[in-house]
Amino acid sequence: MNNHATTNRTPAGRVFVAPRAIASIAAAAALQTDGVAGLSDPQGPPLILPPGDERRGIEVHVHQNNLEVDVYLIVRAGRPIADVASAAQSAVRAALSFALDLPEPTVNIRVQGVGGR
Repeated sequence: MNNHATTNRTPAGRVFVAPRAIASIAAAAALQTDGVAGLSDPQGPPLILPPGDERRGIEVHVHQNNLEVDVYLIVRAGRPIADVASAAQSAVRAALSFALDLPEPTVNIRVQGVGGR
């Protein structure tokens, strides 16, 4: 009897992460950023999306093996817009890098307005 343990180093298939899942990760990271009042629908007026619809404030673009995410957010009134946008960009990039094991996804922050809940 021959007991040879073999290890298959070739992937058995492909892993596909749905854009909807990517949008959920990005939305959660953006909403946890201090100074973000909420996310906004890029196709509608600059209003804060209700809870459960936040992922509509994210657009996901996949080009070959590159990921680009657009985040449409509303900055809380009285907060420095550039600082909040930069913090949200870093948070979303870090969350996507960790969850998807990507080195540097492109994250574009599009500030739609200023307001608050």
